[in-house]
Amino acid sequence: MTVPVVALAALLALVALVAVVATGPAAVDLPGLPDAGSLTHWGLPVARVVSEVAAVGTVGWLLAAAVLIPAQQGRLGAVARRHGRAAAVSAAVWAVAALAELVFTASDITARPPGEVLDPAALRSFVSAAPQGRALLIVAVTALAIALVSATLMSTIAAGWLLVLACAALLPPVVTGHAAGSSQHALAVIALGLHITAAVVWMGGLLALLTMRALPGTTFFAALRRYSRLAAWAAGATAVGGVASAAVRLGGFGPLFDDRYGLLVLGKVAGLLTAVALGGLVRRRVIAAAATGDDAGAPARLGAFRRLAAVEICVLAATFGLATGLSQTAPPVNDSALPINPTEALLGYPMPPAITPGRLLSSWRPDWVFLGLVALAAGLYLTGIIRLARRGDSWPVGRTIGFLTGLTLVAVVTSGGLGVYGPVLLSVHMTQHMILTMLAPIPLVLGAPITLALRALRPASAPYRAGPREWLLAGLHSWPARVVTHPLFVTANFAGSLYVLYLSDLLGYLMNSHLGHFAMNAHFLMTGFYFFEVLIGIDPLPKRPPHPGRVLMLMAVVPFHAFLGLTIMSTSTVLGSSWYDHLVRPWGVSPLHDQGTAGGITWSFGEVPTLVVLLVLSVQWARTDERRAHTRERRVDASGVDAQLDAYNAYLARLNGDRPAPAKQAAPTVPPVPAQRGDTGSPTTGPGS
Repeated sequence: MTVPVVALAALLALVALVAVVATGPAAVDLPGLPDAGSLTHWGLPVARVVSEVAAVGTVGWLLAAAVLIPAQQGRLGAVARRHGRAAAVSAAVWAVAALAELVFTASDITARPPGEVLDPAALRSFVSAAPQGRALLIVAVTALAIALVSATLMSTIAAGWLLVLACAALLPPVVTGHAAGSSQHALAVIALGLHITAAVVWMGGLLALLTMRALPGTTFFAALRRYSRLAAWAAGATAVGGVASAAVRLGGFGPLFDDRYGLLVLGKVAGLLTAVALGGLVRRRVIAAAATGDDAGAPARLGAFRRLAAVEICVLAATFGLATGLSQTAPPVNDSALPINPTEALLGYPMPPAITPGRLLSSWRPDWVFLGLVALAAGLYLTGIIRLARRGDSWPVGRTIGFLTGLTLVAVVTSGGLGVYGPVLLSVHMTQHMILTMLAPIPLVLGAPITLALRALRPASAPYRAGPREWLLAGLHSWPARVVTHPLFVTANFAGSLYVLYLSDLLGYLMNSHLGHFAMNAHFLMTGFYFFEVLIGIDPLPKRPPHPGRVLMLMAVVPFHAFLGLTIMSTSTVLGSSWYDHLVRPWGVSPLHDQGTAGGITWSFGEVPTLVVLLVLSVQWARTDERRAHTRERRVDASGVDAQLDAYNAYLARLNGDRPAPAKQAAPTVPPVPAQRGDTGSPTTGPGS
C-alpha cells in the first residue's frame, strides 16, 4: 500500500501545481525582448516541487531514524538503518532537482533557453551574481553531502545532526524568495522559514510512519504516539508561520477574496485544516485506542491509521503543490515596486519625527519576530511552572518575576522607542545594544529557565531511552556547550563582540539588512545571557569558575567597554557610513556628533549593571560559604571527629616544637559491670554502692 500512496501523493502535488501554473496569467511577449521559452515556464515549477517532495522524504526518514524508532544504546537498529538508506536516495534526488531548479532559474532570470545557460561559464557567472543561484547551489551541495553520509548511518547522534542539516538546507531559498522583497524582511523570512520547516517535518514524519513495516506493533504505536506530539507542535508552527507570512504579503484581508494570490492562500488554509482534522481522527481512533493495551485490536488500529494517514498525506501533498504554485505567483504587496523614498526603503517604515524623551518612551512599532519569541518563551516558562504545580512541586516566585521582567525588557527595547529610533541614531542603537547585552540578561539568567525545563520535562518512557529531557542534558554536556560557556570564551565574546561590530565595516553591512539588524540584537542578547549565566547563573553548566574567578571575569570586561567608548568618541570618521550616509535624517545633530554621544553611552553604561551583578555575586558567595559550613558541621556532628581541625592543631604543635595532641576520638563505650550475687536491684559498680 505504501508505494501506491506515495506515488498518488506525488501525482496530486504535480496536478495541483499544473493547475495553478496553467490558470495563471500568461507571459507577455514584448517585441525585441527575449523569452526563456515554455520549457522553463513549466520546468521551473516542476523541478521545484520535485525538490520539495524529495526534501520531505529526506527529513522524514532521518526523523524516523533519529527520533521515532527506538535505538539500543545509541545504535540504530535494522529498521532505522533502512530509513537512513531511504533518506540517502531521497537526498540524492533532492540534489539533482535543486541543480535542475538552478538551471531553470538561471534561464528564467536571464530570459535565455535552458540550453544556453548550461554552459559552465554562464552558470558560474549566474551563481556568483544572483543570490538565487547561490542559495540553490548550497541546497544541492548540502543534499549531496546528506546522501553520502546517510547511506552508512549507524548512530542516532549522526542521524540527529543530519536531520538538523537537512532542515537547515530548506532555508537558503527562503532568504532569496518573495519574502526578501518585503519591507518587513526579517518577519517575512523567519515566518516563511518556520512555516516551510514545520510543514516538511509534519509531512515527512507521516511519510516515514507509512513506510515502517518491520516494527513490532507495540513499538510502532510508541513511535506513532511520539510523532503525534511532534506533529501537533509542527502543525501549530506551520499555522503561525503561514499566517504571519501571508499577512506580510497580502497587506490585509481584502486580497484574500479579490486576488489570485489570496485565493491560493485560502486553498492552502483549507488543505492544512483538513490535514489537522485527519490527524485528530488518528489521535482519537488509533492512539487513544492503543493506550488501552488491547493487543487483539492492534491489526484493526494499524489498518485505520494507514487509511487515515494515506488520505492525510495526499491532502498535504496537494497543499504542497499549491504552495509551489503560490511561490510562482506575484503577491498583492510588492514592496520592490512601490514608489517610496530611499530612506523609507532603508528603514522599512517612514522616518520618525524628531526624537524627544517623550517620543522615545511612548513610541511603539512592533517587532513581531522578537515579540513572538518573547511570547513563546513566556508561554513555555509558565507551562513548566504549571506542570510542576500539578505534580505538587513549587517554583520560587522570585525566579518567575525575574524571567518575565527580562522578557519584558527585551520586548520594550526591540518594539518600543529604542527599536524605532535605533536604526536612525547610533546613540539610541548603542543604548539598545547595551540594554540587551548588560541589563536584560541579568533577570533572565536569575529566572533559571534550564533548571525549570529539567524539572518540568518528563524522562523518556519505554521503549525509548532518550527524549526532550535527555536531549537537553546531552546538549548541556556536549562539546559545543562546553565551548560557548567556557569562561574564557564568554569573556572574550562579551568584551570583543562590540569591537568587531563597531570598529569594522560589519556595522554598515548588517544595518543595510533587516535580517542583519535582527541578527545583531539576537547576538548581543545571547552574548550577555551566556556571560551572566557563567557569573551568577543557577542553571547547570559544564564548567563554572569559583567565585573569586567570577569576580575577576566581571572586573576584566569593565576596562574594555570604557576603552571602546573613548575610541568611538575620538574617531573622526562615521562608523557604519554605508548606512548612515544613505539615511536622510532631516532633524537632529550630525552623525559624527551623535557618534560621540554613542561613545559616551558605551563608556558609562556598564557601571550600574556591574554593581548589580557584583552584589548578586557577593550574596551568592556568602550563601555558598554558609552552606559549606553547615555541611561541614553536620559531618562533624555525625562522626564526632573534625579531621581538618585536628590536622590544623597538629600543625601548630609542630611549629611550637610540642608533641602533637592526639586526635579527638569518640568516647569508648564502657560495658556495664554485671550484678553481684544476692543483689535484688540494679547491678552494683563497686563496694559500698
